Amino acid sequence: MTIKNIQTAHLVHDLKNPVNIIETGAKTLLENQDRYGPLNARQEKVIRRMLRNALKIRNLANSMLEVDMAAEGIIRMVECTMSGILKGALVEVFDVVEPSVSDALVRCSNLESFRKVLEQNGVFLDADEAQISRTIQIDETKMGLIVTNLLSNAFKYRQKNVFVKCFQDGDYITVSVRDDGPGIPECYHQQIFDQYFQCVKVEGFPVRGHGLGLAGAQDLTEAMGGALSLCKTPQGAEFLVQVRCSR
Repeated sequence: MTIKNIQTAHLVHDLKNPVNIIETGAKTLLENQDRYGPLNARQEKVIRRMLRNALKIRNLANSMLEVDMAAEGIIRMVECTMSGILKGALVEVFDVVEPSVSDALVRCSNLESFRKVLEQNGVFLDADEAQISRTIQIDETKMGLIVTNLLSNAFKYRQKNVFVKCFQDGDYITVSVRDDGPGIPECYHQQIFDQYFQCVKVEGFPVRGHGLGLAGAQDLTEAMGGALSLCKTPQGAEFLVQVRCSR
């Protein structure tokens, strides 16, 4: 294990302790109102927002750890489904931008109802239910992080819609995520995967983040024997991830 890996592990450990305290305190106030006093609707909304952001910090810390593990060649194959991975990623992204939609997605019991809620909110999912519900073996955590990262970027830059496509071809799972935003100039198509790189600011679409996401997503993809690429498209930006799996 390198010094960088050790530092990351310690940082993740140090972050989790205060996050645990925030989560425990917030949940205590929500779940024990008979003991600590009733909360009005606005107070509950603030506390639930605290919980969502605490979870976001936890997920960011875990993402850092997963990237380091990928660099060490650590892959954890488990049985799962792409429908579960897609649902988890979409629920997480909507939990940040529109929590009520996230709650509605959690309640969906099948792909038809799930797709309906998505379409009502500008996300169009092209996937065959029988295919994506098939049990596969893949590193579920890493694949989830990759898809969540691509969706998060699409939501940042979309004008109205995001288009998601998922299918299986032999031993490979393919997921594409496309937005209808300003797109990425072709001169940046290679640099976009460099750590810390960011495109110039596009009017009306402020650059967010620190340029770590796509570099990390590419590292995770390659660790699983896959490839992450930026496709040429007449509008917006489309990312394609292909990862090997087994059945």
